Amino acid sequence: MRGVPLRRLVAGIVLGAAGPGALACTSDEWPLADDDESSSSAGGESTTTGAAIDGAHLEVFEPESPSIHYIGDTVPLLAEVRDGNDLPYPLDDIVWTADLDQPALLFGREGEVALAPGIYDITATAHLPNGDRLESTVGGVRVQTRWTGQYSGTTFMTLQVDFQGTPLAPTCNGALDVLVGFDGDTVVFEEGGCTLNAIITTFDATYMITGEFENGVGFGTIDYDLGGLFQLSFGWTGAFTEDGFLGSFGGTVPLPLVGTADVTGRFDAPFVTPWVDPP
Repeated sequence: MRGVPLRRLVAGIVLGAAGPGALACTSDEWPLADDDESSSSAGGESTTTGAAIDGAHLEVFEPESPSIHYIGDTVPLLAEVRDGNDLPYPLDDIVWTADLDQPALLFGREGEVALAPGIYDITATAHLPNGDRLESTVGGVRVQTRWTGQYSGTTFMTLQVDFQGTPLAPTCNGALDVLVGFDGDTVVFEEGGCTLNAIITTFDATYMITGEFENGVGFGTIDYDLGGLFQLSFGWTGAFTEDGFLGSFGGTVPLPLVGTADVTGRFDAPFVTPWVDPP
């Protein structure tokens, strides 16, 4: 027994006396774990308490930031509390809001919601058993139509005229820039300009396009101002496609010193990007 500390000898005697399966220990040999610092996991879920909860954080997986969701589709919501060991913590006490001053969208870790057209900051708030509150916000969540976005192309106009027995077809082609809002019906056309060679002179023209839209199909007017000398106005129809905005206009109009002209015109603005701010 030489060299064996007395306290270890006592512990061995106690173990032997207790019989198989019994366990005894001294505080300096086998210290018990502090319950406030312990954590375990089963089936991938954490049962963390105490200090590990103190390091908890909230992760939002859906929706992503930024992201686009089409009108008529639901927006997925998915969040998870992770403990101080970065393990999933089984907590469903999560509240979702799109605006902290508005009613909650959803209660729980996950679900789906329908949102009106617009751009949102969505916040998930988790309430922990120890009284702590965790928040995580994702911004730039857009709800919009499939044709919402920016388009850029050309407005074409051709005048068919008969000048002193000679058929001519002067053109006036200029830029076409279109911005479609989140609701798909709010459409803004930028003012454009072009140069028209009117046989005996040249005009610097400007044009403005106005119209109304519903479900991606529109109609309206295009008004030309040819150097302040005279104006032309035509009705147009058009629609948004997967590739861009297409439309047409035309009619017969009087022209000074020329007589009449048959006008044909069209819009061709390829799709540029769906990532836009409200017009």
